[in-house]
This record gives sequence, structure tokens and C-alpha cells, in this order.
Amino acid sequence: MKKIFLIAILVILTLGNKVSAEESNLKDITPGTSESQTEEFSAEERHIYKFPVIKPAASFYGGYRFVHLNGSPRAEEFEYLHNSISLDWDLKAFLFPHRLHFNIDVKNRKDYFGDINYAVKDIVIFRGINRTLFHNLDNIRLIDLDTGTASPGVDVRDKDKEYGVKTGMNSVFLRLKMPDFPFHVYIDGSLIEKDATQQQRNLLGSGYFNNLLRISQSRDVNLKTENIIIGANSHLGPIEVDISHGEKRFDVSGDKVLSDTYTAATSTPARAAGTYQHNLIPELKGSSNTIKLHTSYTERLVASTTFSKIERENIDSGAKADYFIGAGEVVWMPLTKLILFLKYRHKEADIDNPDNVTITDTNTYTYQVKKSISSVTDSVSGLIRHKPISGLTLKAEYSYEDIRRKDAGEWDVPQSTQKNTASLSADIKIIKSLKLKAKYTHKNINDPASNIEPDHSDEGRISVTWIPMPRLNTLVSYIVAREKRGDLHFLDESENPVQGTGKRHVNRDRLLGSITFLVLKDLSLTTSYSYMHNKTKQDIVYTFDQAPSYPAVVDHRVPNKDIANSYAFDINYLPKNNISLNAGVNHTISRGIFYPSDDNLLQPVSIASFSELKTQETVYSVSGEYKFKGGFASGFQCRYSRFDDVLDNPNDDVQDGRAHIILLTMSKTW
Repeated sequence: MKKIFLIAILVILTLGNKVSAEESNLKDITPGTSESQTEEFSAEERHIYKFPVIKPAASFYGGYRFVHLNGSPRAEEFEYLHNSISLDWDLKAFLFPHRLHFNIDVKNRKDYFGDINYAVKDIVIFRGINRTLFHNLDNIRLIDLDTGTASPGVDVRDKDKEYGVKTGMNSVFLRLKMPDFPFHVYIDGSLIEKDATQQQRNLLGSGYFNNLLRISQSRDVNLKTENIIIGANSHLGPIEVDISHGEKRFDVSGDKVLSDTYTAATSTPARAAGTYQHNLIPELKGSSNTIKLHTSYTERLVASTTFSKIERENIDSGAKADYFIGAGEVVWMPLTKLILFLKYRHKEADIDNPDNVTITDTNTYTYQVKKSISSVTDSVSGLIRHKPISGLTLKAEYSYEDIRRKDAGEWDVPQSTQKNTASLSADIKIIKSLKLKAKYTHKNINDPASNIEPDHSDEGRISVTWIPMPRLNTLVSYIVAREKRGDLHFLDESENPVQGTGKRHVNRDRLLGSITFLVLKDLSLTTSYSYMHNKTKQDIVYTFDQAPSYPAVVDHRVPNKDIANSYAFDINYLPKNNISLNAGVNHTISRGIFYPSDDNLLQPVSIASFSELKTQETVYSVSGEYKFKGGFASGFQCRYSRFDDVLDNPNDDVQDGRAHIILLTMSKTW
């Protein structure tokens, strides 16, 4: 990827200099005017078409960021909580035929952004982007559930270890165009790198009934995903064609695989004691070939089609996947106020894996692997959009999807699934200051593949925007969803169906409201409230290694709830033209409840004692800027965040946290 980037830069500089030389004698001519045409213009006429001069603009700021953390880093989950220098540089230059925009924003050494755009007329277009950020990960505390025995049930090797992942997302795009003809060649590449120190939890002992040791340990992994697409497109009369080839890789370095000592297993097949590898992160590779066709967009009837052949391979296991995707779309506008869309998509997934897998220590053990599920999917959808009168837009959509599977019986998955989805929506301008959007969606699934998919569901969405006066803006939106599923399907330890399972009901509610009030010309207030509620009731099955001596147990209609309430208030004040002040507070209360029954579950500790969780997150922020003469300015940003475990449950892994962040900056604009 780095070599490609350097080649792209070299091509840009070479072509840029070439185009600049060709254009040096055409400074006063309208872009796109040929040399023969210039002879027809007089000196006065050529002067009329002189390209305007746009002065370059630049800005720069530097600052220092002070950070203090006490307790859990979840107080600022997506911040690198260390003192750091902060920088920002922005440059815009328009020197025809060249156009350049460069921006780099460094928050700290693990959180930064860079963007460069460069173009020479429409012949060369280049853009490179980097976005790198840091995410604090939890060190989940293991709790010994079997306190009645002398030997511990857990082995914590990573006590007080701090975890986090730095993710870098890079993309580069280069397009070259043939002068005076619509033919383009392009390179589109991306590189995603994850440098992580993370927790790994797994089982030791023999990994068998009544001989389990739960362990937590640290592992360092570096994950890299590279994707590059090379293609070309052109106008061929009324048809536009795009052909591309892509290559993709996923590479792993660091602790790609872990090794630990296991005791002997008496299960079938038996396994001797020894040191075995486990929790391998596999490496992947693949390629794709795609052709896209679409008609000109200048008429009432437009059609497009896409064909893709995609190959993927697991380098470590040898598993392979081949996909063929064909899609077509037709857009017809018989009337100005009426548009019809019709789409069809065909997908073939051929998944192949080895019949066996082996693990090796002093001996080699072979285990049989089930065949992967291959499938063929056909889907068709249609949409009608109609605008009968000014201020009213209606949409109706229907889609049908048919999935046919191969080798699904071995996994006890339906051989086929059919999905029907229908929706109606309306955008209405009731009066000039009052707008309403509403949408209703119904989905029906025949033979869902998993227990979390509903047989049928209904969802409604509505949002209202009201501006009763120029200084007041309000918004309210609500989403409600209901899902139902009967005939849940479970297997016991011997892979036999479990009888007596019932239904699954899911309720989801989302509410958002906000009000923005311009109190004075230079003073505005914004307040908002959001509510989230998820509620699920369904049967859960507990299975035991020693089946059928210990048959599966069904726990009926187990409730699971997630509730979150969030409140926010912000104020913006401009006491003078060169002074801006901002302040805000955001408070969120979250609660999770999961209450299975403990009857006859053979558990030494109540499951319900781990189920309830309640946390509070509060963020206070203050910022301001003062502009001096000559383009200079100074500013500050202060933020105080706190994360609290309200219940203080000794059986959960939640820890309180406090974080203070102060950023002081000086800037200059040219």
C-alpha cells in the first residue's frame, strides 16, 4: 500500500507538470476551449474569459492538552487519556489549473486526522485520507463462582492491566482522465490497521464437565486489512461502463495464536494432557472482478446492472468462499411527479471447508468439521414515489427475498427462507413552519434461520419539525417496533431438539426531542432529551455436558430489558464579534435487567445476582475563543466526565471513573 501511495504521488507530480506546461499559453482562455477555437477570439474577447484569481488561504493552531484520569477509562471511552501537544494546519490553494486542499488535525499521538485533495483541471484528481483514533477497552473482572471448593475456579493473569486499541483508517483515490474524452482510469485503495492490547478469556483445565478453569490474560495483536481496486470507465454512446479488479488481504501479527497447558480430557475423543494452541486469529485473502453498466441519465428511463465475482480464502484453515452477485435496476419517470424504481438481485454463495481439523502436541488429534452452508438468494423490490400536490410526497415499497440453502440440515437450519417487506411513507408540509414525516414497515419471514429473527415485525417512524417563530426550532421523533416469533428451536448437548420451547416477543421504543431557542441575537439555547427502551421475553434452554443424565432445562419467558434516558443542555453566547463562549452538560442514565429463573439449574450462585446493571454518565463542557487583530486567536476547551456504577453490585465488573481534559490553543489565519 505504501508503494502504491508513492507511485500515485509520482504520477500526480509528473502529470501536473505536463498539464501545467500545456496550459501555460492558455491562461486567458475559458477552460475546455481548444487551440483552434482561440484563433476565432480577438484579444479583447480572450480577456473576458480570464480565469479569476483566488488567493490562497491558510490557518494554523497549536496547543497543549492536559489530561487527568481517576478510576475507569470508561469515563472517556474514546479518548487517549495522556497529556499531549495538539496541532491543526489547513491550507487552500487555487492556482489554475491546480487545486489543492490540505488539512491535518493532531489531537494526540493516537488520535489524528489528515486529508489532502489535489486536482489538475479534471484530468488528475487525487485524495488521500487518514483517520486514526483510540478506544479504551474494558478489563473484565472474572469472579470465582465455585467458592465452595478448595481449588479456585478462575486464573486472573491480567489484574489491573490497561487495554485499548488504536485504529488507523487510510484511503487513497487517484483518477486520471483522457483530455477531451470521457475515459477514466482510477485506483481506489484502503488500509485499516488496528494496534491493540486486549483481554483474552478462555477455559483451561480439561475443558470438560466439572474440570473447568476460567482464565483471563493479555494479548497484543496487530491487524491489517488492505484493499485495492483498479478500474476504468467510459461513456460508450448512450451506455456508461465501469470495469474493476480488486485484491483484499487481512494479515495478523503479534499474538496471532495463544498456547496454554491443558489437563487430560476424558470426553470423546479423549485428549492427553499437554500444551495446545488456541484462539487463533486467521489470516484471509481474496479478490473480486466487477462490471457495471448504466444508461445515460438524460432521459425518463434509466437502467443499470452490476455483475461481481468475489473469492475469499481462510489462509490458516483452507476454507474458501466464492460469491457471484448480479443486480439490475430500472428507473422510470412517466410523469414529473411520478417515479418508479424496480430492482432485482441474485446472489450465489458457495462455501467450502476442509472435512477435518487437527490439533497437535505430543499426539495429533483429528476432529470432523461440518460442511458449511451454501446458499442462493434472489430478491426483487419495487418503489413508487408520487408527489400529487405541492408539499406532499408519498412512497410505497415492497420487496421479496428467497433464500435457498445447501447442507443446512446438518446445522438444523431451514432449507429455505422467504422474506416479505412492505412499507408506506409520507413527507408532508402541513404549513410553512410545520413538517411531518411518517413511515410504516411490515416484515414477514417464513422459516427464519435463527431464533433472534422474528416471524413477523411492525415498525413505525414519525418525526415532526415545527418552527412556530423565527427564534424557535423544535424537533420530535419517535420509533416503535414490535417483533414476534413462535416455535423457537433449541438443541441439547446431544444435538436433539428440545421440547417445550415457546415464543419470543421484542418491543423497541426510541424517542428524541430537541428545542433550539435564539434568546437574543448573540445568545442561543439548545436542550434535548432521548429515550431508548428494549424489552425481550423468550424461552432460554440450559444444557449440560453429561446429557442425557442431566437433561436440558427450559426457562420460560425470561425478561431482558435495556433502558436509557439522556438529557442535554447547551448554551452559545457571542458577547462581542471577537469573543465566543459555549457551555453544555449531558447526563445519561442506563439500566439493564436480565432475570432468568434459578429453579433446578444446578447453579451454585444465583444467576440473577449478575443480571442487573445501572450506570450514570455525565459530561460537563466549557469552551471559548478570543480573536486578536491580525488573524490571531486564543482558545480553551474544558471537559469533565464522570462514570458511576449506581448499584455498586459486587458481582459486576463496572468501576467508577473521573476524567478531566483541558486544551489551550493559539491560532493564526492568513
